[in-house]
Amino acid sequence: MNNHESKIAFFRIEISKMGKLSREIIRETVLGGPWSFPEEELESIIRHLEHTFDITQTVGSSLKSTVYKPWLLERKSEIDFFYWSRLQRYYLEKGILPPNVVGTLDTDTDEILDYSGNPALEGPWKRRGMVVGHVQSGKTTNYSTLICKAADAGYKVIILLAGITNSLRQQTQERLDETFIGKKSVFQAAAQEPLSIINFAEKRRFPAYGTSRDRDFLKDAASTYGVSLAALNEPIIFITKKNKTTLERLRDWLKEQNLTKKINQPILLIDDEADNASINTANNPNQVTAINRAIREILALFSRSTYIGYTATPFANIFIDPESESEMLEDDLFPRDFIKALDPPNNYAGATRVFSERGDLKSSMVVPLDSDTDEFATILPLNHKKNQVVSLLPKSLERAVRTFILSRAIRILRGDGNKHCTMMINVSRFNDVQQAIFGLVYNYLGLLKNSIVINSGLGAGAFKDAHMLAFKETFESEYGEIGYCFSEIQRVLNSAVGSISVRTINMRGGVLDYSKYKDTGLHVIAIGGLALSRGLTLEGLTVSYILRNASASDTLMQMARWFGYRPGYEDVCKLYIPDRSLDHYEFITEAIEELRAEINRMELVHMTPNDFGLRVRHDPAAIRITAANKMRTATQMTIAQDYSGRHVEGYILHNDEMVNSRNRTLTQNFLRKCGEHEPIEGNYILWRGIDAVTVFPFIRDFSFPEDHADLGLISSNRSLFMDYVSDRLKADLSSWDIAIPLSQTSKFTSKEILPNVELALRSREAGRVDSGKYKVTSKNRVANPGDEKLGLSSEERQAAEFEIEGGSTERGCCSYSRHRKRPLLLIHAFEAKLKEEPKGEALQLSNPVVTLTFCLPATSVKAVERTYQVNLVYRRQILEAAVEPPDDDEPMIDGVEYA
Repeated sequence: MNNHESKIAFFRIEISKMGKLSREIIRETVLGGPWSFPEEELESIIRHLEHTFDITQTVGSSLKSTVYKPWLLERKSEIDFFYWSRLQRYYLEKGILPPNVVGTLDTDTDEILDYSGNPALEGPWKRRGMVVGHVQSGKTTNYSTLICKAADAGYKVIILLAGITNSLRQQTQERLDETFIGKKSVFQAAAQEPLSIINFAEKRRFPAYGTSRDRDFLKDAASTYGVSLAALNEPIIFITKKNKTTLERLRDWLKEQNLTKKINQPILLIDDEADNASINTANNPNQVTAINRAIREILALFSRSTYIGYTATPFANIFIDPESESEMLEDDLFPRDFIKALDPPNNYAGATRVFSERGDLKSSMVVPLDSDTDEFATILPLNHKKNQVVSLLPKSLERAVRTFILSRAIRILRGDGNKHCTMMINVSRFNDVQQAIFGLVYNYLGLLKNSIVINSGLGAGAFKDAHMLAFKETFESEYGEIGYCFSEIQRVLNSAVGSISVRTINMRGGVLDYSKYKDTGLHVIAIGGLALSRGLTLEGLTVSYILRNASASDTLMQMARWFGYRPGYEDVCKLYIPDRSLDHYEFITEAIEELRAEINRMELVHMTPNDFGLRVRHDPAAIRITAANKMRTATQMTIAQDYSGRHVEGYILHNDEMVNSRNRTLTQNFLRKCGEHEPIEGNYILWRGIDAVTVFPFIRDFSFPEDHADLGLISSNRSLFMDYVSDRLKADLSSWDIAIPLSQTSKFTSKEILPNVELALRSREAGRVDSGKYKVTSKNRVANPGDEKLGLSSEERQAAEFEIEGGSTERGCCSYSRHRKRPLLLIHAFEAKLKEEPKGEALQLSNPVVTLTFCLPATSVKAVERTYQVNLVYRRQILEAAVEPPDDDEPMIDGVEYA
């Protein structure tokens, strides 16, 4: 394919001119072109073009303030879009992005630029915004385009904050060299080395740069520019990491540019990984406060400024840090002017495809590791100290290394042997432990290489060697249905393993210099911690092995380097992860997708970023995920929970038969008060329109453990959920539907729920018992998929399904709940079983066990802030994410400089 790059570019341009596309049109275009190809190459080119034009992307949703005034359309005719036109041609003619994606990118970034300040507008102004993307989905591509357009429109100073690690800053600098600067950014180089993008413009223009590939901002280097900001003909860009010392150094240099008054040149400051510049993302609040302060001091030097935070996990402190709503809205970095949500292209492999129940990659990609029985639990526990001794590799990690070698072999057979291929091992926050793992992986890889060299050519005789037999067994378990037999794999194992190296990537050193291996591909096992956890792109990532504490869910999502684009090798990608971490990934995936859907819904009714900020502040997931650090020492918390449009499930119960019996009796008495139910249709019993006067005492008296963040008591006799319900008893929640789901296949029946009525009840067979609590399933679930539809009218169901089909929400249950006219209380009576025989505490409950779930409609009643004198259980639950020791690399954000 590389030999035909220019010809493929020709076909792309020709096909892009056509309105309607089909596979037949693409084939006819290639066959009718000025070249002839051998049959195999012809088919390869056609398949490549079909894949390119099959990728689509939709324009995302946005919220904007009421004072927004469009300006870009009016100015477009006068703007020379030199940098953007050059980048657009670069993307299209080199085939880096499909035409549909470039079109959406153009539209999205026009919108973001229009929401930003007009650089031609004189007088003081400032704009504050946020762009919400997905992990590894192309945020860098988006803000690279935005930077080009902003420079064209008149922004003279551009600062890009590229994460907190040297490796990420350098990678981002190289990306902007390729897309904006146009040459390798090296200070005082003997000769400037231009990059290929300059060939896509009729003339040559270059912006100035204040940072380079090999160094962050230094005042001495800045003095070599030889001009003031006011004298620059072209814009100047600084790509710097979020380091206290570095930012203060840049701030001081900028001050010197205009000592007597504010700088009049308009500034665009883009904060990549914006949630990682907030008070809630580090264990030492003073560290992050210092960076946040430095950012705001830089912006304050300019009379005209735009700040845009880019993030994939929008639970940032700019939403929820202040103790009150008024303080939140006064925060100088709060995105009060706009919030833009980006939709990824349809070939993006993201959280919903990997972790959601409907995810098409979940079964093939995710390899759960049993947190209790896997060998890593003793060799390298999730919680370990800096001096943890690691003398051997867990068997699951050895298996993952073999899987990586096999994935290389498969890619070789597919013709991708010279493309980048990476394995990520992220098992410890400590550099010493990472180094120990490096040595063990290096030795194990050496053993495998020797075995392959000696045995791979022996056919079936190779299996007398234990390592070769292990390869065969691993292949059959991981790739048995991939379309190759092991004898084919065996023939290329030597090629697959020969080029693989092992590297540690942390602040002690180590880089992934993919650009040096463009022709042969870099094939590497990368071992690290924080340096592998945010922003850094691992090219050709196929196998990931991650053992990290599962409590900090938004941090875990940022560790998900396996998200992204995997053209032609999605089916060989593997993720080895503890089952407890998997549960948390599923939770955070749902929470983030629901908040993204909220932006879509709010856009339809013309709501503002302030409305969204308050929505996040009141979101139960946001409270549990990101509010932890500011609450580390608090015994009193101000919380306003919002459960509207949600399915709240009682997934934890007391492992106490006395409590279970009391809940069962309470349920029987409640159902008597409900009177006659509707005729049984299908697999449930339904009561409609039960007065809240009857429902509320039942919910209030039903006993859930304090460990349940929503339903458990957190302050004397109060729970967050009960306060939410009580606020709406005379409004949206004044009348309830009640349902008991039944089973059509279960052999377990009982008369203990409805007096004298024998019901066929469900079974729950994946429960766990721990510390006096019974968790019904491992997924924080009780209900079956579809329970949220029970009792809906045909109109309500159609409205929800229209919303789901329109793509406004990933979680169907939320749509069904939101469109209810009355809330639904589901009473789940079931036969309780455990996933495995308990090693210690046994299940103490007799059947049937009873719990509750609640499907709540959208509400018109605003969430009310309440101050709770919280108990120790709730504090511990909230603070789990804050008690982790810091990564060894974390001091970098507090001014510590590294080479």
